[in-house]
Amino acid sequence: MRLSKKTVVKIKTAIAAGVSQPVIAKRHKVSRSIVSDIATGRVHKDVPWPDGEAPGPKAAGGQHKAIPDYDPTDRKIMELEAEVIHLTEERNRERQKVKASAKSAGLFKAIVGEMEQRVTPFAALPPVLDFRRKAKITEHVVMHLSDGHHDQVVRPEEVGGLEDYSFPVSCARAERYVDTVVEWTQDTLVPKFYFPVLWVLAYGDYTSGEIHKACERSYYRNQFKNCLAIGQLHALMYRDLAAHFEQVHILYLAGNHGRRTPKKDYLGAQDNWDYLVAEVARLHCREMANVHFTIPDAWSANLNINGVGFNVSHGDDVRSNLGIPWYGMVRRQKGLIALGAAAGAQRCRYFCCGHHHAASVLSDVDGELLVNGSWVGTDAFAYNSLSGYREPSQWIHGVNAKHGITWRMNVKLRHEREKQGPRRYLIDGGRDVGPLQ
Repeated sequence: MRLSKKTVVKIKTAIAAGVSQPVIAKRHKVSRSIVSDIATGRVHKDVPWPDGEAPGPKAAGGQHKAIPDYDPTDRKIMELEAEVIHLTEERNRERQKVKASAKSAGLFKAIVGEMEQRVTPFAALPPVLDFRRKAKITEHVVMHLSDGHHDQVVRPEEVGGLEDYSFPVSCARAERYVDTVVEWTQDTLVPKFYFPVLWVLAYGDYTSGEIHKACERSYYRNQFKNCLAIGQLHALMYRDLAAHFEQVHILYLAGNHGRRTPKKDYLGAQDNWDYLVAEVARLHCREMANVHFTIPDAWSANLNINGVGFNVSHGDDVRSNLGIPWYGMVRRQKGLIALGAAAGAQRCRYFCCGHHHAASVLSDVDGELLVNGSWVGTDAFAYNSLSGYREPSQWIHGVNAKHGITWRMNVKLRHEREKQGPRRYLIDGGRDVGPLQ
């Protein structure tokens, strides 16, 4: 709409008098932007201002009402000013933390996005068909996968000859684990049992991470290479297992060794090298139709396995009592049961954790605690500081919809020929020679 010179004069007069632009626009039935253009001189420069000079620009920071005189030495005013300064400093600190956390957490997200184009997925193996469907008892199988420390190197001379561990040895133990699961579920327990679903509960410390300078002494001496190799190892295990089950469900949680912060960040579960391992495994398995991954941004998870409630976490949060962690585990278990009941959630009958490298089962009046073992029997710290050694092992068990866990096996991972290296999972400079025979 084109304004007459008379109207522009009235608008400029009102602007010079200090009338707000929205009021002027409403008074003359024009848009707010036109009043602003006139005030800034973008339009109608030919129409003079009332005093011959345009009003000066507004002060930065908006318009404020005049502040009445006050006594700066007043106690209440000094307290409020001190509080404002304190809150401003606290806000600035939190902004710095958020900015640093966003950079750190976004690192793995960016890496995973790049790997989508670079990681070659494994081809699924043909399913193994047999007479299992004639079985009378249907259960789900659960494998526990934690505390692999697959990139750790333990030399025999460091631990009195009790352990000789490296990534190739870890690959050989992975073969032993897969072979045992397949043999036990597909040969030993048939035809009475039928296992359509395999669950893999993976809950942390697949890598020893960067803490305690572990990366400097790791197998590849490079944390990215460590995680890429470990993720590929896990994916090869799932590929072999998927041929024997109709569905494979895999839960991935992070442990404490893979964290990238000095202390555990409870809002940064995926700012962890274990998360990268999980994503590498998922990418390798993304074309296997019966393999499903769950990788929550959380330190623990509740699962419904064949109608039975499970709570899964790494277990590093459990506080010891007089140096013994079992009391803390029981307290945590009872607390979670109470919280679940208060929230009306499904009752968790089983609580799974690792971290302590000691396979065990603790039963209580309501619920049962399963503590998983480790892939490495001991290391220089455990041997010299704690005189500690545990036989390398991982749990497997069956879950019945009516009876819960009906059978369990603590699979011993160590075997005589592991020093010769893996037969199938040749990742370090070798090649994958094919599926499980």
